Amino acid sequence: MGLTSQDGGGAERSAAPLPRRPTWALPVYIWGVIVAGCLILAASLVLAPLQEALGASAWGDPYPSRGLVLVILVLTVIVGELRPVPVPRGGDVADMITISTTFTLTLAIVGPLSLALIAQGVAVLIDDTISRRSPLKMAFNVSQYVLTVTAAHTVYSLVAGEPVFGPYNIFEPVPIELWAALVAAAAFLVVNQILVSAVVAFDSGERVGPIFAADLRFQAMTTGVLAVLAPVAALIVQTQPLMLPMLIAPIAAVYNSARLAVAMGLQASHDSLTGLANRELFRARAVRALEDSQRTSQALAIMMIDLDHFKEINDTLGHQVGDELIREVAHRLEEARPEGATVARLGGDEFAVLLPDIPDLSVAEDVATYLLSVLSKSFSVGGVRLVVQASLGIALSPDHGDDVHTLMRRSDIALYEAKRERARFCAYSNEDEDVHTPQRLTILTDLRSAVEDDQLFLVYQPKINVTSGEVCGVEALVRWNHPTRGIQYPDTFIPLAENTGLIAPITFFVLERALRQVRTWQESGIDLSVAVNLSVRHLTDMSLPDRIAVALERWGVAPSKLVIEVTESSIMTDPKRGAVVLQQLRRIGVEVSIDDYGTGHASLNYLKQFDIDELKIDRSFIMNLDIESSDAIIVASTVELGHNLGLRIVAEGVEDGDTLAWLTGLGCDIAQGYYIGRPMAPDAVVEVVEQRRLESKRHPSSALRLVGSN
Repeated sequence: MGLTSQDGGGAERSAAPLPRRPTWALPVYIWGVIVAGCLILAASLVLAPLQEALGASAWGDPYPSRGLVLVILVLTVIVGELRPVPVPRGGDVADMITISTTFTLTLAIVGPLSLALIAQGVAVLIDDTISRRSPLKMAFNVSQYVLTVTAAHTVYSLVAGEPVFGPYNIFEPVPIELWAALVAAAAFLVVNQILVSAVVAFDSGERVGPIFAADLRFQAMTTGVLAVLAPVAALIVQTQPLMLPMLIAPIAAVYNSARLAVAMGLQASHDSLTGLANRELFRARAVRALEDSQRTSQALAIMMIDLDHFKEINDTLGHQVGDELIREVAHRLEEARPEGATVARLGGDEFAVLLPDIPDLSVAEDVATYLLSVLSKSFSVGGVRLVVQASLGIALSPDHGDDVHTLMRRSDIALYEAKRERARFCAYSNEDEDVHTPQRLTILTDLRSAVEDDQLFLVYQPKINVTSGEVCGVEALVRWNHPTRGIQYPDTFIPLAENTGLIAPITFFVLERALRQVRTWQESGIDLSVAVNLSVRHLTDMSLPDRIAVALERWGVAPSKLVIEVTESSIMTDPKRGAVVLQQLRRIGVEVSIDDYGTGHASLNYLKQFDIDELKIDRSFIMNLDIESSDAIIVASTVELGHNLGLRIVAEGVEDGDTLAWLTGLGCDIAQGYYIGRPMAPDAVVEVVEQRRLESKRHPSSALRLVGSN
């Protein structure tokens, strides 16, 4: 067993910022082991020089000569060290099980001590060099084995009555020497286990005892069994070295059993797709970390992360691309995690991060910002460039819970709030508890039958031409008339629909009903366009333009009367496919609007490339014009930019006459908001249209004052 890094000694990773407690004890311990190992190695070379064991006289003995015996053992130690089985211990530390254990202890029995130490040291150096471990890890590993082998050799010598620094010992299968060999094997196992357990303890802040005991059974069944075979190997190599290969079978069996046990352990505790910790391992680590945080009065955070609209990506591009994307996301999170943190995949596109030993919530928020920024960079998977947005929820102990189950549930609640509020991340708030109960699952179940049972209906919010003041179009908005809960607004069920695939039937329901209503208005002499929101699932659906064309033909509505609204974020999920879908929609005459403009991540370069008709400035910029001068600058710049690109500009969130007058002065084309009219039934739209038409004819100069609002 040796000190290893789980990343194989690769390049330094760029970790998220996370303060850690002082770790001066770990380097002091490591350097203490190194110094002790060097002193013991030097003493053995002086007190048990190699020439006494490998000098000329060593080769003149009857076959097999002691020189041949020692050379064979040295070679088996080196070769056996090159096929280790890593046993993860947590953090950056792992134990290594190798078949060299048998031959190392054999060499420690027959002596001299100096040769046993040098053989094991050379073997470790070769393996560490191949594995590209750092010089410090190499020095510690060599010194660790120097101490372990010295302890085993000393115990054997004292029990068997042999000199500790003797040149060579012929092993005899007599009770005293057999007993000495068994005690030496136990010393080898215990000392080595303590040395490695201490590293884990100093690194994690846990006690050595529990760490030592937790893995002792496994070590006894692997390293212990290999060590017990040492007297057998000594007897064979000193009498019939040609029979030594026969010992390989039981040694290989133990070795393979260790590999199988490790593989099964990893399979049980790690996600098969990404290699990250799974839910069970995450919970176990969280429980242990929570106990530590309660003992040290430090905070602990659990964060839930999932990808927005992953189901749409999976369904549209295929599960192979979806799996590759999940692997890439897992790799980025693992590379970016703070030291000491645990990243786990809980299933699907849901990940969890455990942040132990942090001072307060602000640190967790800093880490959340960093992790989300890492994920915001584009992915290249399956020959497709994807920009994936993620949402994150945070729960902090002890503020938000004092057990792992509660913290995980409340971080999941915060995640849902982040999605609902369209925020990048949210921390749990007690105010969220009432709206995140098992009732949420009930709502999801009810939503599945809402379309079939005709529980959904549409309302329409009018939009006016800023110049004339007349109603030029409406936006179709869906409502749910729940049989027991009453009217439900989109923010209570659309996020659920988007995450479960129910968004497709809801969207096409809205499209069909909206077009039918446009046809009804046209038959009564009212010519309006209708805007329908489109999710990312449909924006990457290459069959969407054909389905919309069929719907337009079914209801006899001109394509120019339909405006498809998409967000910047949905476009950036798959820019190439999105551009193709938008181009095909424009080709059949449907107009395209960028909704919530200014809140996403689309660059001006993408804005230039996409085939669109309209920019819809997000309400957050319009509603605060009187108090945020920067918002006024952004709106004015957007109007000018849009007009220069030949685009129509819509301002939503117009709440008062002063805002509407200011937008008129800017040359904004269309206005929408409560000052114009709230979402309303189709008959109410007709009344607003007629009132504004009459007002415009009677008082052209005052056509923009409020009429028909309800």
